[in-house]
Amino acid sequence: PGRIPELLRNLESMAQMVKLPIRRERAFPRVVKERPRKYPKAQGKSQSVA
Repeated sequence: PGRIPELLRNLESMAQMVKLPIRRERAFPRVVKERPRKYPKAQGKSQSVA
């Protein structure tokens, strides 16, 4: 029981060394990009069913 406070102080000092810095804001937030189309769309032409 006499060493517990000493061990806690050591643990706290080690925790300060591994503490990560706060995250900064993104300059450009992430967005989901539209998937590219495999085939181009037909412009104004309707396709007939054969």
